[in-house]
Amino acid sequence: MMNDDEHGPIQRPLYWAVFDHLAHKGTMSVGERLDEFAREAALADRLGLDYYFTTEHHFSKDFSLSPSQSISLTVIARETSRIRFGPLVVILPVSQPLRVAEELTLLDHLSNGRLEVGLGRGIREHELLTYGVDPDTAVQRVEEGLDVIRQAWSTEGRFSFSGEHYQYAEVEMPWRPVQKPHPPIWMPSNTPANAEEHGRNGFGGGGFSFLTASFYAPVAAAYERGYQASGLPESQYRWAWMTPLLVAETDEQARDLCYEAFEYQVGLFEYEAQRSHEMVDDARKPAIEAGLERFRQMKSNLEESDELLRFMCGSPDTVIEKIQAVRSQLPVNVIMGEFSFGLLDWKYVEQSYRLLAEKVMPAFPRAAPQSASR
Repeated sequence: MMNDDEHGPIQRPLYWAVFDHLAHKGTMSVGERLDEFAREAALADRLGLDYYFTTEHHFSKDFSLSPSQSISLTVIARETSRIRFGPLVVILPVSQPLRVAEELTLLDHLSNGRLEVGLGRGIREHELLTYGVDPDTAVQRVEEGLDVIRQAWSTEGRFSFSGEHYQYAEVEMPWRPVQKPHPPIWMPSNTPANAEEHGRNGFGGGGFSFLTASFYAPVAAAYERGYQASGLPESQYRWAWMTPLLVAETDEQARDLCYEAFEYQVGLFEYEAQRSHEMVDDARKPAIEAGLERFRQMKSNLEESDELLRFMCGSPDTVIEKIQAVRSQLPVNVIMGEFSFGLLDWKYVEQSYRLLAEKVMPAFPRAAPQSASR
């Protein structure tokens, strides 16, 4: 539970995770980038990180090589032996949720019960519009899709589903997930009302550093209230902080590498937002314009972005201090770093992982490993 303002959020033991957009790098071919992704998953597994999450994005140039979560996650399942992994998120409005349930079931079996499942509506309208999906229906499609998936994973015998957006008749699911009643579900949110509901349902939550810790303070507090009302055990609590993360031998080396890589990454977000701005109706343009202005400010003042912890970079001691700063404001118990961002060369990505594992992770209490049947 949250402590009072004098003491700040409770300091829970930490899980360590990877958050990967799997952005293409123009310094290599698509095939080489996918090979690098496979090496990264194997490295995170060997070094003892707890989770590896991939995003899903569509039609946004170099922003992501993960339009199909099932393909990306199969790579992780085959390259690793112990790390838990999953989508963060499957974009349900452009998916057939029944097919999602089928494919994720097989991934849970392929990994012997290591799957985590993030579900959501996506962050950009152009991805929906290109598929012919009205963004105004996105929330309802997520709600229906979640119902379909949970029903597919729990119903004995055949079932049918009749919703406004999805209709399925006489469904027969030959297999159910290894994990009972189903793999853990994550639904990060940017609004207190949704976060409280997700906490009450026991879904994992979290925030993205681009929006800063101060933005997420009321969201995280709402999630905490909801989770405490759920009656679920403390051991299942998950609230993550997703951030570009680079650990180097010195602060100077970290800044030189990270500032350039972060500026490049923000440019990819900017391009994606611009794509949506071109396609949405006039009522939706102001919100996107505000986001575009925020991206411009982030790129134009990298020192301020550093101070606001929109990314984390530094020597091991500096990164420890920055993690402590976030944890003093938010009830974070999962540090979810994006290690390969911008055009970072593999040697610096690998160095960052090793310094994190050897010098940063030991500075914090470690959460107990999660069992497959959580």
